[in-house]
Amino acid sequence: MVVLLLADVPHLVDAVGDMRWREWGDEAGREDLSFWVRVTRQEAGREELPVTFIAVDPEGNALGAVGLGEYDIPERRDRSPWVLGMIVVPEQRGRGVGRHLLEALEAFADGRGYRTIWVATGPRAVGFYERCGWRSTEQLTTTEGESPVLARELR
Repeated sequence: MVVLLLADVPHLVDAVGDMRWREWGDEAGREDLSFWVRVTRQEAGREELPVTFIAVDPEGNALGAVGLGEYDIPERRDRSPWVLGMIVVPEQRGRGVGRHLLEALEAFADGRGYRTIWVATGPRAVGFYERCGWRSTEQLTTTEGESPVLARELR
């Protein structure tokens, strides 16, 4: 497995959009695959936020992806940057793909001078982030429901 910037493999934008749609396509206003492909394309920067990292197997298949952007939650625009759209295909979960994606994202953020990065996630993913060195900071109530917020301090 190798982790690359999605900007370096643009032919995989549709595959990442499809992964995200399969995971979150039942969200109101986000049911259409084209929404997820469009968002993924918009998050495929190279040097400036937002950027997306993609894990690829030796055959070139997408295994997972994660983005980093300025903001995620309107209620927390006072902090930046935020993890966006972390996804690993179901059959690859628990095999280190997500951890490798986060390591690439953290190195990118650290190299650009960010000292803290943030993520708002569902309750099921909190343990994953904590095992990767993130700490819970709050339980945020938004118009979309409850959302645990975690932070990762960089070097």
